[in-house]
Amino acid sequence: MRRAFAASLCALLIALGTSYAEGAAWYSRGDQYNSGNFNVKLLPRGTLAWKLETGSKIMGAPLVVGSTAYVGNMDGRVFAVDVNTGGVRWTYQADGSIMAAPSALDNIIFFGTFEGTLYALDRGSGTPLWTFKADGPILAPPLALGERVYVGAYDGSIYALNVRSGALLWNVQSPRGFDCAPAMAEGVLLVGGVDGRFHALDPKSGVELWGGNAEGSIRGAPAYGDGRVHYATDNGYAHAIRLKGVVPLWHTRVNAPVGSSPAYARGEMYLGGLDGKLYALNAATGQILWAFPTGGPVSSSPAHANGVVFFGSSDHHFYAVDAKSKAALWSFEADDEIVSDPVVAEGRVLFGTLKGTLYALR
Repeated sequence: MRRAFAASLCALLIALGTSYAEGAAWYSRGDQYNSGNFNVKLLPRGTLAWKLETGSKIMGAPLVVGSTAYVGNMDGRVFAVDVNTGGVRWTYQADGSIMAAPSALDNIIFFGTFEGTLYALDRGSGTPLWTFKADGPILAPPLALGERVYVGAYDGSIYALNVRSGALLWNVQSPRGFDCAPAMAEGVLLVGGVDGRFHALDPKSGVELWGGNAEGSIRGAPAYGDGRVHYATDNGYAHAIRLKGVVPLWHTRVNAPVGSSPAYARGEMYLGGLDGKLYALNAATGQILWAFPTGGPVSSSPAHANGVVFFGSSDHHFYAVDAKSKAALWSFEADDEIVSDPVVAEGRVLFGTLKGTLYALR
């Protein structure tokens, strides 16, 4: 009977044109490594496809799953939006401000609120599946992978929950809170804390396998690539550690406080500075290669696709910069400051503004 049902379901999904793979996951930073790298064939050229006014500030990145984008705002509303048209498919009212991006696993979308509630909704309908109450605000995106969803909270805890039921599997305490999404690489859960400690945890138990103290708070998500984990502190230091053997490789003082998570692609690390510049570093050595100036602080974490770096600035502009020539390919003027991280999809890039507008450029 189960086989017959599964066969019928697969046939229905194929008839509807829907692609579904059990265990499929989607992340606002591109992958479970938080690389910020998006594999797309068609790049946007900077013209407006559509915009949606949500009514309140958008702080976190959107998430794109197939033809649907999901985004939350400071009023605590989640919107499911057609990527092609901007039409709203459903909305859901949560118990508090949503300040970070959602993630998705199979048919479930996960996000947290300032009230400390982690929500699991059916991503097709917005129907609540379960909630979990943390002991502090959730300001970080969750990481959903396998049978667990991991999320940090401002009470100083990292929580691991069962993705299907929301049951608590473990939690670990830190002296201060967590502001960033964890990454999973080489079987290790990687996350930085506001207390300045970088943690490498056993994802099954939460036991710290190794860790180290940095020069300042780690508010941006770590980015893994080519055997290295890259992270930055808010007072302007960038770091790289080789995971095999836990070997610190370099740390570099960027010329400004860091406002974003790093992105990693093609041997380079990209960071947003509060001095209004996008920085590119050699990810193997830490050498600063170039800096691209904007007219305001850059808190929008860069995204990379096919040699182009996308990011927003507090100067109300969204930029596409060629990583090779270091020159702007185009820029787009939005209606307010951009602190939301962008997400790149086929022929589209999406981001939000502090006025509460979700933009899709093509």
